[in-house]
Amino acid sequence: MEKREFFPLAIEIQACASLLLKFINQGVEARLEDYGYRMNSLQYGIMTMLQAESVTISEISKRFGMDPSTLVRSVDSLEKKELVARGSDPHDRRRNPISLTEKGKKLLLEVPMVKERDPVFKALQDLGLEETKELRDLLLKTIRNIPEGKMIVDYLSQHYKP
Repeated sequence: MEKREFFPLAIEIQACASLLLKFINQGVEARLEDYGYRMNSLQYGIMTMLQAESVTISEISKRFGMDPSTLVRSVDSLEKKELVARGSDPHDRRRNPISLTEKGKKLLLEVPMVKERDPVFKALQDLGLEETKELRDLLLKTIRNIPEGKMIVDYLSQHYKP
């Protein structure tokens, strides 16, 4: 296949991935609201990352592939809600690791990551187990072919085993 044949496919895949992310985020936000929490899916994602370890804004930025300035507002909001706390590193004054508070841990225990009523869950269920596994494997293979993606996938596989 020639390079020019990849362009329309790349555009279609990017559009599909964007839509899938939109539906995933809507499901997360609806689930949070059902449990009485008002926050967006980015904030929830930050909190799930903090389950495994305390990290800085810079580390979150690398793992999410986002600019640190974009994340500051989300972390500030989580801190105001007393769901996360900024700490200090006794060995490096410039390093301020962020960690979950007890209230934040409670939220993550209460709110499931996925529910059967989520549109994406239903769509995957309709695909069936084998096709869902194939889709997952192709997505992981694609992400691993992106230099930054390999680091993120490796991190996720260490901390989020089914």
